[in-house]
Amino acid sequence: MEAYQGDFKGKLGETAVRLRQAARAVQEVTGLKGLSQAMTGRAERLEKNLFTVALFGAFSAGKSSFANALMGEMVLPVSPNPTTAAINKILPPTETYAHGSVRVKIKSVADITLDVQQSLGVFGHSAGDLDAALDEIAKLDVTQVQPNAKPHFSFLKAVAKGLAPIREHLGHELLVDLKEFKAFVAKEEKACFAEWVELYYDCPLTRQGITLVDTPGADSINARHTGVAFNYIKNADAVLFVTYYNHAFSNADREFLIQLGRVKDTFEMDKMFFLVNAADLAKDEEELRGVVEHVRKNLVQCRISMPRIYPVSSQTALLARLHEKGQLQGSAEKVYRQRTGRAEGDLMPAQEALELAGMSAFEKDFISFTIQELTEIAVQAAVAEIKRGVATLDDLIQTATADESARAEKLKVTDETLRRAKEGVAGLDASAESKAIAKEIDELLYYVKQRVFFRFGDMFKESFNPAVLQEDGRDMKQALRGSLEELVRFLGYDLGQEMRATALRVEKYVNQSGKRTADRLADTVGQAAPKLQLETYQAREFDTPEFAESLPGSASELSSSLSLFKSAKDFFEKNGKQAMQDALEKGLHAPVDGYLAQAGSTLHDAYGAAFVRLVEDLQRESTAQVEEYFAGLIEALSAQVDVEKWIAVRDELEKLVG
Repeated sequence: MEAYQGDFKGKLGETAVRLRQAARAVQEVTGLKGLSQAMTGRAERLEKNLFTVALFGAFSAGKSSFANALMGEMVLPVSPNPTTAAINKILPPTETYAHGSVRVKIKSVADITLDVQQSLGVFGHSAGDLDAALDEIAKLDVTQVQPNAKPHFSFLKAVAKGLAPIREHLGHELLVDLKEFKAFVAKEEKACFAEWVELYYDCPLTRQGITLVDTPGADSINARHTGVAFNYIKNADAVLFVTYYNHAFSNADREFLIQLGRVKDTFEMDKMFFLVNAADLAKDEEELRGVVEHVRKNLVQCRISMPRIYPVSSQTALLARLHEKGQLQGSAEKVYRQRTGRAEGDLMPAQEALELAGMSAFEKDFISFTIQELTEIAVQAAVAEIKRGVATLDDLIQTATADESARAEKLKVTDETLRRAKEGVAGLDASAESKAIAKEIDELLYYVKQRVFFRFGDMFKESFNPAVLQEDGRDMKQALRGSLEELVRFLGYDLGQEMRATALRVEKYVNQSGKRTADRLADTVGQAAPKLQLETYQAREFDTPEFAESLPGSASELSSSLSLFKSAKDFFEKNGKQAMQDALEKGLHAPVDGYLAQAGSTLHDAYGAAFVRLVEDLQRESTAQVEEYFAGLIEALSAQVDVEKWIAVRDELEKLVG
């Protein structure tokens, strides 16, 4: 990775140094002290900056292998049951946490109890606390577990096995070594208790300031992971989704990808990359192209337009990294020869093997489209800050060196000009923007309902399927109730995901409104003081509200529609299926409307208030900048300044612009 990357962390550090130098240069100049503080704050953010890369993918996709290939070492072990896995972060070492240090946050009693209760509920069992849960887990019969419930069964058995040794640590944070780290990742009876695991590790990836987040599989049974995944999609600098060469997309994969499709257009830059792992399984180029095209079509169906897809072989890439460091030995060398087609003679050079594995092509684009672009954006913003200082100093120097009579005349009207500028800022009316935000929320909610019911037919087919509704002696009434509950769960989950995506769209719109408001403030101030440059608007970050993923009571209220079921033959071969689908769809409109009304109220309250605060912040910041500018202007007009010193400061800033 270093070959393509360059020292981006170093570039940010150098920019931070330039900002601090500029801040020190202007800190004693009246009219620029606020800018000095802003520069120092931006420098601190650059120094602390870490690029976050979030890794997603379902069980057996090869996420761990791909992560190891990125890091160039066998760091992450393969988890036996990632449906219950914790979030694993690989971070650069710090002064506090040296290379190889591992922090593990153990779930609280309340969280692990809730997880256990949710999984017990799948089997119709309940328990008030962990001790009662152990008794219920012991009653479960593995021979009676349905295929889709096996992850829950596995999780419950792991809890029963691992609770005693971990109980005293529930709710605490542990500091462990690398050996224990691998146990928390790979041993199910430990992994099920970990909320998150942070490994501080020195490798080419982390040396560039990159934090790698290995998320639980898209098929995780932990309900909290849905919100966690959304937050990483929202906040990560890059999102990598790994799928396996010859695996079809599972329902969990598809739902996750639909969520990616929902939010993709809310980001300023495309930060999503899709990896087809184990591409070396293709017998020829034509087969490989066919698989990539199949993945592309599936992604487009999930509303992910123009996806960047990279076929890779993680294992070959990892072996190449090891060969590059001279650590390829024994059986690993034999496998490397097999994968590179060199049974005899010299080993294939590492760089050539990385190209063969598809890793070079991915890393080149990954760095170009994310890390490099983000670095340039940060550097350009810092340079713009320094240029603003140059422009302000130019204005002050020009004012201070003007003809005495001209200065005296300008000084007479300064108080009035300052008053008009401040009144313009204070009198800004942003009510039209507030109304536009409210209208945008209502329109977005309308389309949420349209999309949800557009998918309703697929949800119904998934829930009321022939494998579940077989007349083979099973209790059909119970099977039908189970199908209805699954449909309502599916609908609630879909609504929750839609609302999170809608919240991101609203956040984007609020920032656009903020930018328009900041531009209006700049225009208002510019009418009074044409040479005053207000700080460029910076997009705000918002806390996304929580949204429920359920429609309470809906299943019981709709159970009368189940009487439409006459027989499996009538249901699947005649019109019974359509009749029930229509009845349930009609009955679900009211609960969905109720859900959306509540969610809409949440959006209006959260983002209406957020915009009011944003406008107040912009007015306060603009007023402070106006007052400081005029303080500098008045000092320049007084002819009691050291103009030569100002010129020297301006020249210093010009050099720092670069």
